[in-house]
Amino acid sequence: MSAPLPSLESEASGQGASAAKTETGIETCGGLAGLAAINRPDRDLVIWARALPLCLTAWLEGLEASCLPDLRVLVRPGDFRAAVEPQLDGCGMPAGDMRDLMIGDAAALVAAFSQVTGSDLVDVRLERVSHDACWKFHRDSVEARLVTTYRGPGTEWVRPGQAEQALREQKQFKGPLEQLRLHEVAVFKGSRAGTGRGIVHRSPPVAGTGQTRLLLCLNRPSHVSPEPWPQA
Repeated sequence: MSAPLPSLESEASGQGASAAKTETGIETCGGLAGLAAINRPDRDLVIWARALPLCLTAWLEGLEASCLPDLRVLVRPGDFRAAVEPQLDGCGMPAGDMRDLMIGDAAALVAAFSQVTGSDLVDVRLERVSHDACWKFHRDSVEARLVTTYRGPGTEWVRPGQAEQALREQKQFKGPLEQLRLHEVAVFKGSRAGTGRGIVHRSPPVAGTGQTRLLLCLNRPSHVSPEPWPQA
């Protein structure tokens, strides 16, 4: 019998759901339940400052980039594992405890996002990124989006006071730049949450560095979503 899987929150800083730190429009929390703070009208970004077990980090870093998934599914939270496991098999990601740990973590985030947004279906992207995707500073054209990085550098973002400058200057922007740490979970409000709303952010540039990111991105269904799983 295999050893028990490590706890998904065993290395997280803070286990509770209460906010650990707040500022205008931005909040950090200590658990999944705290992500619901994004529904407050004065919140544009909620970050769950956590870290997953080091064994998962080491396992993912040791995989060939070609074994990382690059998939998109529209699923009910309870169907997530069944929907993604065949695609993980197809890309060559080895089955076992570490893959189960990652799937379990992603499934918990899908369920939490479904509850926070009140959506029965979640548009899930688990993407292998080795190019400068979404390198421009921008606001997402959504009401809310959840992101976390399982491998490689995390999403970069700017505080509201520097947002317009970053949008204007793009690659010339030299102002303060924030970055999500590996495994941290962020829920951003996007431009569809209201005029002038949404956190300005971008994907970190990785082209030419030899790095390959593994990014989880969750959205409500939209006109660009795939057909719900399972497809008829």
